[in-house]
Amino acid sequence: MIGVLALGVVAGVGASGIPYLQVPTLGPIQPFGLIVAVGVLVGAWVMRVYAERRGVDDDDLRGLTGWITVTGFIGAHLFDVLVYNQAELKANPIILIKLWQGISSYGGFIGGTLGYMFFCWWKRLIPLFWSDTGLLGLLVAFSIGRIGCTIVSDHIGSQTSFFLAWDYPCNIAAHALNVKCTLADTSQPIIHAWNLGFMELLYLIPVNIAVLYVAFKGKPRPMGFLTAMIGGLYAPVRFVLEFARPSTTDPLYAGLTFAQWCSILTFALSLYFIMKIMKSGRVHPLKDELDGIVGGRRQTLVSFDKRKDEPKAEKKKKKGKKDEAADAKKDEAADAKTDDEPAEKPAD
Repeated sequence: MIGVLALGVVAGVGASGIPYLQVPTLGPIQPFGLIVAVGVLVGAWVMRVYAERRGVDDDDLRGLTGWITVTGFIGAHLFDVLVYNQAELKANPIILIKLWQGISSYGGFIGGTLGYMFFCWWKRLIPLFWSDTGLLGLLVAFSIGRIGCTIVSDHIGSQTSFFLAWDYPCNIAAHALNVKCTLADTSQPIIHAWNLGFMELLYLIPVNIAVLYVAFKGKPRPMGFLTAMIGGLYAPVRFVLEFARPSTTDPLYAGLTFAQWCSILTFALSLYFIMKIMKSGRVHPLKDELDGIVGGRRQTLVSFDKRKDEPKAEKKKKKGKKDEAADAKKDEAADAKTDDEPAEKPAD
Protein backbone atom coordinates (compact mmCIF):
# COMPACT_ATOMS: atom_id res chain seq x y z
CA MET A 1 0.00 0.00 0.00
CA ILE A 2 2.87 2.40 0.78
CA GLY A 3 4.35 1.65 -2.63
CA VAL A 4 1.06 2.50 -4.32
CA LEU A 5 0.84 5.85 -2.52
CA ALA A 6 4.48 6.62 -3.32
CA LEU A 7 3.84 5.89 -6.98
CA GLY A 8 0.99 8.39 -6.98
CA VAL A 9 3.17 11.09 -5.40
CA VAL A 10 6.13 10.54 -7.72
CA ALA A 11 3.88 10.52 -10.78
CA GLY A 12 2.36 13.79 -9.67
CA VAL A 13 -1.19 12.57 -10.01
CA GLY A 14 -4.09 13.87 -8.02
CA ALA A 15 -7.69 14.46 -8.85
CA SER A 16 -6.79 14.67 -12.52
CA GLY A 17 -5.55 11.07 -12.59
CA ILE A 18 -2.82 9.36 -14.62
CA PRO A 19 -2.60 10.49 -18.25
CA TYR A 20 -3.81 8.01 -20.84
CA LEU A 21 -0.99 6.43 -22.86
CA GLN A 22 -1.35 6.33 -26.62
CA VAL A 23 1.24 3.72 -27.59
CA PRO A 24 2.17 3.65 -31.28
CA THR A 25 2.53 0.41 -33.21
CA LEU A 26 5.81 -0.61 -34.82
CA GLY A 27 4.60 -1.54 -38.28
CA PRO A 28 2.81 -4.90 -37.98
CA ILE A 29 4.12 -5.37 -34.41
CA GLN A 30 1.53 -4.61 -31.75
CA PRO A 31 2.91 -3.43 -28.35
CA PHE A 32 0.65 -5.77 -26.43
CA GLY A 33 1.69 -8.83 -28.43
CA LEU A 34 5.37 -7.92 -28.08
CA ILE A 35 5.11 -7.58 -24.30
CA VAL A 36 3.19 -10.86 -24.00
CA ALA A 37 5.89 -12.61 -26.05
CA VAL A 38 8.57 -11.22 -23.72
CA GLY A 39 6.54 -12.43 -20.73
CA VAL A 40 6.31 -15.95 -22.15
CA LEU A 41 10.08 -16.07 -22.74
CA VAL A 42 10.94 -14.76 -19.26
CA GLY A 43 8.40 -17.08 -17.63
CA ALA A 44 9.83 -20.07 -19.51
CA TRP A 45 13.33 -19.10 -18.34
CA VAL A 46 12.18 -18.94 -14.69
CA MET A 47 10.59 -22.37 -15.09
CA ARG A 48 13.84 -23.74 -16.51
CA VAL A 49 15.99 -22.39 -13.68
CA TYR A 50 13.67 -23.79 -11.02
CA ALA A 51 13.31 -27.18 -12.70
CA GLU A 52 16.98 -27.68 -13.59
CA ARG A 53 17.95 -27.19 -9.95
CA ARG A 54 15.89 -30.30 -9.32
CA GLY A 55 17.49 -32.43 -12.03
CA VAL A 56 14.63 -32.68 -14.54
CA ASP A 57 15.02 -33.98 -18.07
CA ASP A 58 15.07 -31.21 -20.70
CA ASP A 59 12.49 -33.00 -22.87
CA ASP A 60 10.03 -33.04 -19.96
CA LEU A 61 10.57 -29.34 -19.33
CA ARG A 62 10.27 -28.22 -22.95
CA GLY A 63 7.28 -30.47 -23.54
CA LEU A 64 5.35 -29.17 -20.54
CA THR A 65 6.19 -25.55 -21.39
CA GLY A 66 4.85 -26.03 -24.89
CA TRP A 67 1.65 -27.73 -23.76
CA ILE A 68 0.89 -25.12 -21.11
CA THR A 69 1.57 -22.24 -23.51
CA VAL A 70 -0.53 -23.56 -26.39
CA THR A 71 -3.49 -24.81 -24.34
CA GLY A 72 -3.32 -21.69 -22.17
CA PHE A 73 -3.69 -19.34 -25.13
CA ILE A 74 -6.47 -21.47 -26.62
CA GLY A 75 -8.34 -21.57 -23.32
CA ALA A 76 -7.86 -17.84 -22.79
CA HIS A 77 -9.50 -17.02 -26.10
CA LEU A 78 -12.27 -19.62 -25.97
CA PHE A 79 -13.39 -18.56 -22.51
CA ASP A 80 -13.25 -14.89 -23.48
CA VAL A 81 -15.61 -15.56 -26.38
CA LEU A 82 -17.91 -18.04 -24.64
CA VAL A 83 -18.22 -16.18 -21.34
CA TYR A 84 -17.85 -12.50 -22.22
CA ASN A 85 -18.75 -12.15 -25.91
CA GLN A 86 -21.70 -14.42 -26.51
CA ALA A 87 -23.61 -11.80 -28.53
CA GLU A 88 -20.65 -11.27 -30.84
CA LEU A 89 -20.25 -15.04 -31.18
CA LYS A 90 -23.84 -15.37 -32.40
CA ALA A 91 -23.32 -12.59 -34.91
CA ASN A 92 -19.93 -13.81 -36.11
CA PRO A 93 -19.06 -17.41 -35.09
CA ILE A 94 -15.72 -17.18 -36.88
CA ILE A 95 -14.29 -15.21 -33.93
CA LEU A 96 -14.09 -18.52 -32.06
CA ILE A 97 -10.97 -19.45 -34.06
CA LYS A 98 -9.43 -15.95 -34.12
CA LEU A 99 -7.14 -16.65 -31.18
CA TRP A 100 -5.54 -13.20 -31.36
CA GLN A 101 -8.82 -11.40 -30.66
CA GLY A 102 -9.57 -11.28 -26.93
CA ILE A 103 -8.25 -13.32 -24.02
CA SER A 104 -9.47 -14.17 -20.54
CA SER A 105 -6.95 -14.68 -17.73
CA TYR A 106 -8.92 -17.37 -15.92
CA GLY A 107 -9.63 -18.99 -19.27
CA GLY A 108 -5.88 -19.14 -19.78
CA PHE A 109 -5.43 -20.70 -16.34
CA ILE A 110 -8.06 -23.35 -17.08
CA GLY A 111 -6.68 -24.12 -20.54
CA GLY A 112 -3.11 -24.31 -19.27
CA THR A 113 -4.21 -26.57 -16.41
CA LEU A 114 -5.84 -29.01 -18.82
CA GLY A 115 -2.68 -29.13 -20.93
CA TYR A 116 -0.53 -29.63 -17.83
CA MET A 117 -2.74 -32.44 -16.51
CA PHE A 118 -2.66 -34.30 -19.81
CA PHE A 119 1.11 -33.99 -20.18
CA CYS A 120 1.76 -35.16 -16.59
CA TRP A 121 -0.49 -38.17 -17.14
CA TRP A 122 1.09 -38.94 -20.51
CA LYS A 123 4.70 -38.70 -19.33
CA ARG A 124 4.09 -40.04 -15.80
CA LEU A 125 5.36 -36.91 -14.10
CA ILE A 126 4.88 -35.76 -10.50
CA PRO A 127 1.80 -33.48 -10.69
CA LEU A 128 2.51 -31.28 -7.65
CA PHE A 129 6.13 -30.66 -8.61
CA TRP A 130 5.21 -29.60 -12.13
CA SER A 131 2.29 -27.47 -10.97
CA ASP A 132 4.77 -25.52 -8.84
CA THR A 133 7.15 -25.23 -11.78
CA GLY A 134 4.46 -24.26 -14.27
CA LEU A 135 2.66 -21.74 -12.06
CA LEU A 136 5.94 -20.12 -11.08
CA GLY A 137 6.70 -19.38 -14.73
CA LEU A 138 3.07 -18.49 -15.44
CA LEU A 139 3.00 -15.94 -12.61
CA VAL A 140 6.00 -14.12 -14.04
CA ALA A 141 4.71 -14.30 -17.63
CA PHE A 142 1.22 -13.22 -16.61
CA SER A 143 2.55 -10.28 -14.59
CA ILE A 144 4.64 -9.03 -17.51
CA GLY A 145 1.56 -9.46 -19.69
CA ARG A 146 -0.28 -7.12 -17.34
CA ILE A 147 2.19 -4.42 -18.38
CA GLY A 148 0.79 -4.83 -21.87
CA CYS A 149 -2.78 -4.68 -20.54
CA THR A 150 -1.86 -1.48 -18.72
CA ILE A 151 -0.39 0.46 -21.62
CA VAL A 152 -3.14 -0.48 -24.08
CA SER A 153 -5.88 -0.05 -21.43
CA ASP A 154 -7.28 -3.46 -22.24
CA HIS A 155 -9.38 -3.51 -19.05
CA ILE A 156 -11.04 -0.15 -18.44
CA GLY A 157 -13.08 -0.21 -15.25
CA SER A 158 -15.88 1.92 -13.93
CA GLN A 159 -15.55 5.65 -13.28
CA THR A 160 -13.88 6.67 -10.02
CA SER A 161 -12.26 9.66 -8.31
CA PHE A 162 -9.41 7.56 -6.87
CA PHE A 163 -6.03 9.21 -7.35
CA LEU A 164 -4.70 6.25 -9.36
CA ALA A 165 -7.55 6.48 -11.86
CA TRP A 166 -6.58 7.09 -15.47
CA ASP A 167 -7.70 10.04 -17.59
CA TYR A 168 -9.35 8.55 -20.65
CA PRO A 169 -10.56 10.53 -23.63
CA CYS A 170 -14.25 9.85 -23.95
CA ASN A 171 -13.89 8.06 -27.29
CA ILE A 172 -11.38 5.60 -25.75
CA ALA A 173 -13.57 4.67 -22.79
CA ALA A 174 -16.92 4.95 -24.60
CA HIS A 175 -17.29 1.26 -25.45
CA ALA A 176 -16.26 -0.03 -22.02
CA LEU A 177 -18.40 2.45 -20.10
CA ASN A 178 -21.31 2.56 -22.55
CA VAL A 179 -21.23 6.34 -22.93
CA LYS A 180 -21.70 8.53 -25.99
CA CYS A 181 -19.00 10.89 -27.19
CA THR A 182 -18.57 13.47 -29.92
CA LEU A 183 -16.34 12.57 -32.85
CA ALA A 184 -14.15 15.67 -32.75
CA ASP A 185 -10.90 14.95 -30.91
CA THR A 186 -10.65 18.51 -29.61
CA SER A 187 -13.96 18.30 -27.79
CA GLN A 188 -13.54 14.95 -26.10
CA PRO A 189 -14.35 15.14 -22.38
CA ILE A 190 -12.00 13.35 -19.98
CA ILE A 191 -13.33 10.36 -18.05
CA HIS A 192 -11.62 9.24 -14.82
CA ALA A 193 -11.81 5.45 -14.68
CA TRP A 194 -9.99 2.44 -13.30
CA ASN A 195 -7.29 0.83 -15.37
CA LEU A 196 -7.79 -2.63 -13.91
CA GLY A 197 -4.72 -4.08 -15.62
CA PHE A 198 -2.63 -1.37 -13.95
CA MET A 199 -4.12 -1.98 -10.49
CA GLU A 200 -3.55 -5.72 -10.79
CA LEU A 201 0.03 -5.10 -11.94
CA LEU A 202 0.73 -3.00 -8.84
CA TYR A 203 -0.44 -5.88 -6.66
CA LEU A 204 1.40 -8.55 -8.63
CA ILE A 205 4.81 -6.87 -8.21
CA PRO A 206 5.13 -7.66 -4.45
CA VAL A 207 3.48 -11.06 -5.03
CA ASN A 208 6.21 -11.94 -7.55
CA ILE A 209 8.91 -10.83 -5.13
CA ALA A 210 7.48 -12.98 -2.32
CA VAL A 211 6.91 -16.08 -4.47
CA LEU A 212 10.31 -15.90 -6.18
CA TYR A 213 12.01 -15.53 -2.79
CA VAL A 214 10.27 -18.62 -1.46
CA ALA A 215 11.07 -20.55 -4.64
CA PHE A 216 14.78 -19.71 -4.85
CA LYS A 217 15.99 -18.33 -1.52
CA GLY A 218 13.76 -19.66 1.23
CA LYS A 219 14.03 -23.10 2.81
CA PRO A 220 12.79 -25.96 0.60
CA ARG A 221 9.02 -26.30 0.69
CA PRO A 222 6.86 -29.36 0.05
CA MET A 223 5.70 -29.94 -3.51
CA GLY A 224 2.48 -28.05 -4.16
CA PHE A 225 3.27 -25.25 -1.71
CA LEU A 226 4.04 -22.70 -4.44
CA THR A 227 0.85 -23.66 -6.27
CA ALA A 228 -1.29 -23.03 -3.20
CA MET A 229 0.62 -19.85 -2.35
CA ILE A 230 0.16 -18.33 -5.80
CA GLY A 231 -3.52 -19.25 -5.95
CA GLY A 232 -4.19 -17.98 -2.44
CA LEU A 233 -2.49 -14.64 -3.11
CA TYR A 234 -3.98 -13.97 -6.53
CA ALA A 235 -7.61 -14.96 -6.01
CA PRO A 236 -8.64 -12.36 -3.37
CA VAL A 237 -7.41 -9.30 -5.28
CA ARG A 238 -8.96 -10.52 -8.49
CA PHE A 239 -12.26 -11.04 -6.69
CA VAL A 240 -12.21 -7.46 -5.35
CA LEU A 241 -11.13 -5.83 -8.62
CA GLU A 242 -14.06 -7.42 -10.42
CA PHE A 243 -16.37 -5.06 -8.53
CA ALA A 244 -14.68 -2.17 -10.33
CA ARG A 245 -15.69 -3.49 -13.74
CA PRO A 246 -18.45 -1.65 -15.63
CA SER A 247 -21.77 -3.40 -15.12
CA THR A 248 -22.23 -3.63 -18.90
CA THR A 249 -19.07 -5.55 -19.75
CA ASP A 250 -19.22 -8.77 -17.73
CA PRO A 251 -22.36 -10.89 -17.37
CA LEU A 252 -23.31 -11.90 -13.83
CA TYR A 253 -24.00 -15.43 -12.68
CA ALA A 254 -25.92 -15.48 -9.38
CA GLY A 255 -24.73 -11.94 -8.69
CA LEU A 256 -21.02 -12.50 -9.42
CA THR A 257 -18.86 -12.53 -12.53
CA PHE A 258 -17.28 -15.67 -13.95
CA ALA A 259 -13.88 -14.50 -12.66
CA GLN A 260 -15.25 -13.99 -9.14
CA TRP A 261 -16.65 -17.52 -8.98
CA CYS A 262 -13.28 -18.80 -10.22
CA SER A 263 -11.56 -16.72 -7.53
CA ILE A 264 -13.72 -18.21 -4.78
CA LEU A 265 -12.99 -21.74 -5.98
CA THR A 266 -9.27 -21.01 -6.37
CA PHE A 267 -8.97 -19.52 -2.89
CA ALA A 268 -10.87 -22.39 -1.26
CA LEU A 269 -8.73 -25.02 -3.01
CA SER A 270 -5.55 -23.11 -2.10
CA LEU A 271 -6.45 -23.10 1.61
CA TYR A 272 -7.31 -26.80 1.52
CA PHE A 273 -4.10 -27.81 -0.24
CA ILE A 274 -1.83 -25.58 1.86
CA MET A 275 -3.10 -27.28 5.04
CA LYS A 276 -2.80 -30.74 3.52
CA ILE A 277 0.65 -30.09 2.07
CA MET A 278 2.11 -28.63 5.25
CA LYS A 279 0.83 -31.65 7.16
CA SER A 280 1.94 -34.49 4.90
CA GLY A 281 3.71 -32.93 1.91
CA ARG A 282 7.14 -33.92 0.64
CA VAL A 283 10.06 -31.83 -0.62
CA HIS A 284 11.43 -32.70 -4.05
CA PRO A 285 15.18 -33.49 -3.79
CA LEU A 286 17.67 -31.13 -5.41
CA LYS A 287 19.86 -32.22 -8.32
CA ASP A 288 22.91 -32.87 -6.13
CA GLU A 289 20.88 -35.09 -3.82
CA LEU A 290 19.48 -37.11 -6.72
CA ASP A 291 23.00 -38.05 -7.86
CA GLY A 292 22.07 -38.84 -11.45
CA ILE A 293 18.40 -39.78 -10.97
CA VAL A 294 16.12 -37.81 -13.34
CA GLY A 295 13.91 -35.45 -11.37
CA GLY A 296 10.23 -34.63 -11.74
CA ARG A 297 9.04 -38.13 -12.63
CA ARG A 298 6.94 -40.49 -10.56
CA GLN A 299 9.78 -42.98 -10.58
CA THR A 300 12.12 -40.30 -9.21
CA LEU A 301 11.01 -40.56 -5.60
CA VAL A 302 10.86 -44.35 -5.73
CA SER A 303 14.44 -44.56 -6.99
CA PHE A 304 15.60 -41.90 -4.55
CA ASP A 305 14.07 -43.68 -1.55
CA LYS A 306 15.48 -47.00 -2.68
CA ARG A 307 18.96 -45.55 -3.00
CA LYS A 308 18.65 -43.85 0.37
CA ASP A 309 17.61 -47.12 2.00
CA GLU A 310 20.47 -49.08 0.44
CA PRO A 311 23.11 -47.96 2.99
CA LYS A 312 20.76 -48.94 5.82
CA ALA A 313 20.15 -52.34 4.29
CA GLU A 314 23.87 -52.82 3.66
CA LYS A 315 24.70 -51.79 7.20
CA LYS A 316 22.11 -54.21 8.52
CA LYS A 317 23.52 -56.91 6.30
CA LYS A 318 27.07 -56.27 7.52
CA LYS A 319 25.87 -56.28 11.10
CA GLY A 320 24.19 -59.60 10.48
CA LYS A 321 27.43 -61.04 9.08
CA LYS A 322 29.36 -59.76 12.09
CA ASP A 323 26.85 -61.33 14.43
CA GLU A 324 27.10 -64.61 12.54
CA ALA A 325 30.91 -64.48 12.75
CA ALA A 326 30.76 -63.76 16.47
CA ASP A 327 28.38 -66.64 17.02
CA ALA A 328 30.67 -68.93 15.02
CA LYS A 329 33.64 -67.93 17.17
CA LYS A 330 31.65 -68.62 20.32
CA ASP A 331 30.75 -72.04 19.02
CA GLU A 332 34.39 -72.78 18.16
CA ALA A 333 35.51 -71.66 21.60
CA ALA A 334 32.87 -73.85 23.23
CA ASP A 335 33.95 -76.83 21.15
CA ALA A 336 37.62 -76.26 21.98
CA LYS A 337 36.82 -76.07 25.68
CA THR A 338 34.92 -79.29 25.46
CA ASP A 339 37.87 -81.00 23.74
CA ASP A 340 40.31 -79.84 26.43
CA GLU A 341 38.28 -81.25 29.31
CA PRO A 342 39.62 -84.69 30.64
CA ALA A 343 37.54 -87.71 29.82
CA GLU A 344 35.58 -89.33 32.65
CA LYS A 345 37.37 -92.18 34.39
CA PRO A 346 35.59 -95.52 34.14
CA ALA A 347 34.01 -96.75 37.37
CA ASP A 348 35.85 -99.44 39.38
